Amino acid sequence: MQTSPHPAGLHATGLPPAGLHPTDPRTAAPRTAARALAAALTAVLVACLLSLTGVTRAHAAPGDGSVSDPNIAYVGRWDTSSGTTAVANWTGAYVQTSFTGTTVKVKARDAVNLYASIDGKPDVFYAGVRGTVNLTPQPLPSGTHTLRISYRSGDTAFQGLVLDSGARTVAPNASAGLIEFVGDSITAGALTDRLALDSYAWKTGEQLGMRHTQVARSGYCLVAQSGCTGLSSQFFRLASTGGTDWDFSRYQASAVVINLGTNDIGHGVTGAAFQSAYTTFLRDVRAKYPNATLFAVQTLKKRYVTETRAAVGARTAAGDTKVRYVDTTGWLTDGTDYEDGNGHPNEAGHTKFAGRLAPVISAATTLSTRAAAPGQPGDPNIKFVGRWDTTSSATAYTPYWAGAYYRVGFTGTTVKLKQRNTIDFWARIDDGPVRFYDDVKATVNLTPTALPAGRHTLQVNYQVVAGSYRGDAVFQGLALDSGATTFAPPAPGKLIEFVGDSITVGTTTSQNARTAYGWLIGERLGAEHTRIAQGGACLVAAADGCVGLEQRFTKLNPNASTPDWNFSRYRADAVVINLGTNDVGHAVSSTQFQTAYSSLLRKVRAAYPQAWIFALETFRGRYVPQTEAAVGAAVQGGDARVSFVDTTGWLGSGDLTDSVHPNDQGHRAIADRLAPVIAARIGD
Repeated sequence: MQTSPHPAGLHATGLPPAGLHPTDPRTAAPRTAARALAAALTAVLVACLLSLTGVTRAHAAPGDGSVSDPNIAYVGRWDTSSGTTAVANWTGAYVQTSFTGTTVKVKARDAVNLYASIDGKPDVFYAGVRGTVNLTPQPLPSGTHTLRISYRSGDTAFQGLVLDSGARTVAPNASAGLIEFVGDSITAGALTDRLALDSYAWKTGEQLGMRHTQVARSGYCLVAQSGCTGLSSQFFRLASTGGTDWDFSRYQASAVVINLGTNDIGHGVTGAAFQSAYTTFLRDVRAKYPNATLFAVQTLKKRYVTETRAAVGARTAAGDTKVRYVDTTGWLTDGTDYEDGNGHPNEAGHTKFAGRLAPVISAATTLSTRAAAPGQPGDPNIKFVGRWDTTSSATAYTPYWAGAYYRVGFTGTTVKLKQRNTIDFWARIDDGPVRFYDDVKATVNLTPTALPAGRHTLQVNYQVVAGSYRGDAVFQGLALDSGATTFAPPAPGKLIEFVGDSITVGTTTSQNARTAYGWLIGERLGAEHTRIAQGGACLVAAADGCVGLEQRFTKLNPNASTPDWNFSRYRADAVVINLGTNDVGHAVSSTQFQTAYSSLLRKVRAAYPQAWIFALETFRGRYVPQTEAAVGAAVQGGDARVSFVDTTGWLGSGDLTDSVHPNDQGHRAIADRLAPVIAARIGD
């Protein structure tokens, strides 16, 4: 069924009928009544459509083994756009998960050669298989098992898993770090028995306990010349051929190892051209991975050594302190460690290469090369939602903006939270009630009554006042039972970001962010949810000190101009903007407001290219024509995924704590109206 890009209640522009101005009293009453009717009809219509089509279930249920199952981790550059088939690109890509039951099968689209490892045992090779491939001809003991599947050649298309009746997948206990290896046939493992799995890249990643990817292909150069594909440009693509860009928000590398130059010399690349291209490549990789350590490896045949060193020096001189040159002199021995005379190591050579490279990476990489201990900061099974500072300290993570939270699964019967200083927070275990902890510190026991033995989930969020955290909102880890561990809980497939002021924070409600419309909508739609909101904030940074979210939207901390937020940390599927209530009191003119709103829309679009953006009419009806006009300008400029949301009539006098802030009932009323509007846009 085709629908208009702007259904009832969502307007592309703020233009009134010809001959009438938006503020003309002749239009006010009819316009208000029409808005209210349209909004009511929209809510009813969308609710009916959702009920009939199941649109709110945008992703497969966690645990079903399908391609979109969030418990299946795709490592490397995978094309998952179809939803039913994931295609591995480049070499060495793999899928990783855990599962219950005694058997597992993988569905292949067409003939493929693949490797499968169950429970960490040696990889088993399956040659030329297709259809549903049984990976457990001998059933396993009952319990939870791990699975990794990597592809060698053929139709590298993963179409899901088949599990026992009643069995399910479980999120894998994946490393927190990831190394990306960039190179040619040597990095791809050419001439070895198992190709990518025998390469130094795979072996280094495994030795360090880190996830690993290989952006490498035989015959490739750094510089595109004389028919040789240049990784200085192809690195930024989804696949080793073609021009589709890779979405770098899919993952962030902790380290990037570059081993290029062996082939360039045979294609007439001069030293000057190589050095220039290498310097630019390091700069461009840094732009994609702001926090990674970059390693420029001396090629085994010692080609362009001076130029590679100079490129590293140029980047260091430019202020990049996390780039290293790796001298490989003497690492391998001619005659014993090579497969041929062209510089390709044999299996033993790759093992020796990895043995020399792994400690270099470990010593220079600031992130832990292995997953943190269960329950501690850095544990990959803890999902931090919102803008958390996870880089300033390895032992204390700090949330910024309102409504940040974390979720984790854990085993055992008890769990405690380690807090540095006094703080208020809410905690929920499993599907039990939310419990408030008032002015607590040190090690806080969240289970004074022990839980039944087994697997449990925990969610914690800190108390905010006017958008700032009250007390010391710093996560220092969990204390678990002896022998207990963590696991990644089922993760929602989508995320909604709410941008606003004290109303979006949930000020004056019973539980602040937890009882605000943003939290309610996220929970109702089964989506992660974040708030970029602060009490008293304006859209425009006013001269009298009002914090302007048009400027602060891109920041980690609303109260600091640096650092910028790293938008690759998560991707929003929808962004809801509710700003303008406070600007009137800070002498922001209509022209200033409209200009700033247009600027904010552009910044949100740059951060989230695929998100749907909803510009809400403020509940007090302020700057309505300007908000509509900013949306209209964005649509006319080619942005088809932005809408104005008419909120006329959403709140009554009984829905407010004061003349501005909704109470708990009011926030529920907003959620009732807004949730179906969002679901209609971001659902399947």
